[in-house]
Amino acid sequence: MTHLAVFDWNGTLFDDTAATLKATNSCLRSFGRPEIDLHTMQETFSFPLIHFYEKMGVPVDEYLARADEEGSVFLKTYEEAATECAVMDGAFELLEWLNANNVHCMVLSNHLQHCLDLDVVNLGIAPYMKDISGNETKATITQGLSKQIRLEAYMKEKGFKAEKTFIIGDSHEEPELAKRLGILGISIAGGLLSAARLEKYKADYIIRKLHELRPILQKHWNLA
Repeated sequence: MTHLAVFDWNGTLFDDTAATLKATNSCLRSFGRPEIDLHTMQETFSFPLIHFYEKMGVPVDEYLARADEEGSVFLKTYEEAATECAVMDGAFELLEWLNANNVHCMVLSNHLQHCLDLDVVNLGIAPYMKDISGNETKATITQGLSKQIRLEAYMKEKGFKAEKTFIIGDSHEEPELAKRLGILGISIAGGLLSAARLEKYKADYIIRKLHELRPILQKHWNLA
């Protein structure tokens, strides 16, 4: 069985942190809460989103009652702002190298599936991916462990082994998921979480640019 490379989308392959911040502030305004800056978002953001908004002063009951509405507010603002964002520097070179080494690549994201499918195609990433896995409904985004459930099922269905799998992302989810599944966990700084905060989650590696990933995989997987 070949190796499996699992990529988060937002803030990992897609350099959209600015759009995420803008959309988050739209939701906070809708809840009557003050806007935040990038530093504050990177020091407080978490999944499930209900925990983040609770930190921002939004009562749990209020958030749950308006989760669908706020999901629509977020997506509308995000989609408008994301048109000014681009693929992360070094993404195409990395994916070309992985494909040349017959590594099975997939996207595993909390983004809505239909939006994710469009983004991956429009930004030219689709040809490099064997699968694109997002959330089917906005409600799912409020729940925990969605990524783990999907990845566990995918690895079991396709026969991928933990020792031949890695995951990379910009939040606490990826290192936590990596530990639970026994796979290589890599964090990329500069997205949802600051580098200092990522260190607390003890990923196997923390990188700042995608080009730093290749030598790590050459070391662990003996790729050419």
